[in-house]
Amino acid sequence: MKNPQLPPARRLALDVLAHCLDRGQDAQAALDAALARGKPDPRDAALATGLVYGYLRLKLRLDHLLATLLRDPGKLPGPMLRILGLAAFELLHLDKVPDYAVLDWAVSAVKARSGQGLARVANGVLRSVQRLGADASSPDYHRQDKPAEPLFLSRYYAAPAWIVDLWLASYGPETTLALLEASLQPAPLGLRFHMDHPEARAHFDRLAASPDCLMALSPGLALAPGADISHYGGFDPDTSPFAARQSLAGQEAMHRLGAAHWPRPVWDACCGRGGKAALLQALQPGPVYASDPSAPRLRGLRQDFRRLGLPALAFCARADAPPPLAAPVPLVLLDAPCSGLGVLSRRPDTKHKRRPGDLRDLLSLQSRILDHALAALAPGGQVAYLTCTLNPQENEQQVDALLSRAPVRLDRTWTTPPGSPLREFFFAALFTRTA
Repeated sequence: MKNPQLPPARRLALDVLAHCLDRGQDAQAALDAALARGKPDPRDAALATGLVYGYLRLKLRLDHLLATLLRDPGKLPGPMLRILGLAAFELLHLDKVPDYAVLDWAVSAVKARSGQGLARVANGVLRSVQRLGADASSPDYHRQDKPAEPLFLSRYYAAPAWIVDLWLASYGPETTLALLEASLQPAPLGLRFHMDHPEARAHFDRLAASPDCLMALSPGLALAPGADISHYGGFDPDTSPFAARQSLAGQEAMHRLGAAHWPRPVWDACCGRGGKAALLQALQPGPVYASDPSAPRLRGLRQDFRRLGLPALAFCARADAPPPLAAPVPLVLLDAPCSGLGVLSRRPDTKHKRRPGDLRDLLSLQSRILDHALAALAPGGQVAYLTCTLNPQENEQQVDALLSRAPVRLDRTWTTPPGSPLREFFFAALFTRTA
């Protein structure tokens, strides 16, 4: 959106959403880049962030709302519909900006892009949203035409129909409802502490005892969304020498596989930015080799490890290629590429990008990665397999397939419970190579 009259936060939000939904960029990466370019006032940055993530979480519900208020939404320009959806989200879910100001920026934006005629349409639709108020967000509103239950769930919980169908078939209605509700809520702030630093223990204990703490699992904890760390002695997890951001649900999955007692060295073969490799360093000393095919992710890993004073034994390699190690290792960690359906609260853009057809390629990649991990082990070595998705094909069925084709024993599995306050869901399995 190039209109200089558009308020900074809305201009930034629309720009990020265009990069994310039209060009396939990761939402957080697009937001980080936009904030770095524009250097907005902190209040505008916070509002833009809330608009982007709030809209992405509720987009499909907002789309249905607009479809009930427009004669033929399919004939309207896509950018106009996004402006209307973002403004509707602001009218219904944010209360710090007066309604008249929301209508003003949105109608002006439509006028600048599409002309006076469509600006009148935008004004009428948004005034209808304003009149509906809380009714527009009620389940009854989205049941008016008596849809089948899966369609209602897709509309109201803003989840693609294929995800709703997958979860209903795999987990049943009660668990599906819990998962859908979790996907609409912001994820907690997960933190990991490195207790060998002299300041870490005091900060961890203070936050763990605070009313904002949802769960503590040393050396990590989770704080309620919006919690202000500065109230408890304050530090910046992005620059701190003793703490970093990391999903506590992911940390919990590692704990459930006994990560504190894993032998060394460990090869983290899908390391990304190195969060799980850093957690292993926080749990006990010993070498952790970290590899990833992405050079930018490895640069980020090295920056983070340097800040935290950790050794970075990192190199560029594909996990589905022959193991690049000089000698077998006792344990390979696979934080496997997956569909990401377990972390929609943190990455709501995933549900707008993933398609059912993506799963076939992912399943094949996961199988190759598992086979190559086994080749890096001596007999008696172990593979820890983790995903952040809710899909039996990538989880339980992938485990069964490995057991049927390879000399391995399944030691344990674990899945985040559907009622977890962490609102993120991981699957974890630990295998031992038997021959």
